[in-house]
Amino acid sequence: MRYFLLTFLILLLLGCVPGSDNPLTDPDKEKIDLSLLGTWYWKDENESGYIHIGLDEKTKLLRIIMSEFNKDGNLKSSELYGHTSSLQGNNYLNLRWVRQEQAENAGYLFIKYTVGPDSLGIALMNNGMVKEAIKAGSLKGKINEGRWSSSAYITEDQSKLRKFVLRNDKELFPEMKYLPRLKLPNQQGKMHKKIGGEQQNR
Repeated sequence: MRYFLLTFLILLLLGCVPGSDNPLTDPDKEKIDLSLLGTWYWKDENESGYIHIGLDEKTKLLRIIMSEFNKDGNLKSSELYGHTSSLQGNNYLNLRWVRQEQAENAGYLFIKYTVGPDSLGIALMNNGMVKEAIKAGSLKGKINEGRWSSSAYITEDQSKLRKFVLRNDKELFPEMKYLPRLKLPNQQGKMHKKIGGEQQNR
């Protein structure tokens, strides 16, 4: 997990993860996957950090806050919001930046995930494969050329985008990284029980 968040944020901020006009599914089409809720972390000799995942009180969408402490004590943070999509046994996050300077022209970002009893696995979308698909005409989109790198942006409609992702899932999300869950005494079970009760009462 060395330099995990630094690499993760650099890829996102530099546009090395494809953006999309459309999410894989609309936010109101299925329930949010509550197994994601909680705090996940990593730690090595140079940095440590946390990914906090919860629900936004107003929108009921996922709210994700990532924070990193480096060896000099400096704190970096970033925030996204979004919703989950479950497609043929695969689980994906549809995320957007909260801050305007990050959100501008970024669209939706897709992350494949898996949740275990004590870990969260996440995989970023392969920018290179999406660029090749756009060049070949098998996926509608555009390629933005930067000074140091180029990024893909997907304009395909939602139905065809879902088919493309499912058909190429293993190549689009080739590497899964795992984060352990931060467990706090008597908190995790109570939180899920409370949220589950609130959803049943709606």
